[in-house]
Amino acid sequence: MKDRRVKRLRAADAERAVRAIDEIKGENPGLDYMRQFLSREANVLIAASDGDAPTGYLIAYLLDRVDADRQMLCIYEIEVSESHRRTGIARAMINSLKDLCRQLDASKAWVITNRSNRAAVQLYSSTGAHCEPAGDEIMFVWNAEQWTS
Repeated sequence: MKDRRVKRLRAADAERAVRAIDEIKGENPGLDYMRQFLSREANVLIAASDGDAPTGYLIAYLLDRVDADRQMLCIYEIEVSESHRRTGIARAMINSLKDLCRQLDASKAWVITNRSNRAAVQLYSSTGAHCEPAGDEIMFVWNAEQWTS
């Protein structure tokens, strides 16, 4: 990959973001929505490309803390095109995210995954993250259909 780029996208990059998500995930969020999404400072989308071809993207959210005057960052999704997996793209996107965290003086970044997702566990460990013991913690999820009940 001679022209590999990893960059945080902004509203002006909405077309690139839509193309990356559409080509890699098979979902098209729409250009207007993507411009709105990328215009919010708390929304982070880092994209990787090889020349003009999208190869990966990472979505994360900056979260304010009530107990500290520093934000933290939650990684929501990392996707790499099948043809570019195991080539360092996910690692490069996480390193870009870590640079952003340094610039923002974020207190921490975190991500949730399953122990059975060995590729994710290896990726996060290899980029300096540590696995906190689960202990008695469990995760609950509410789906949109439940908002009215």
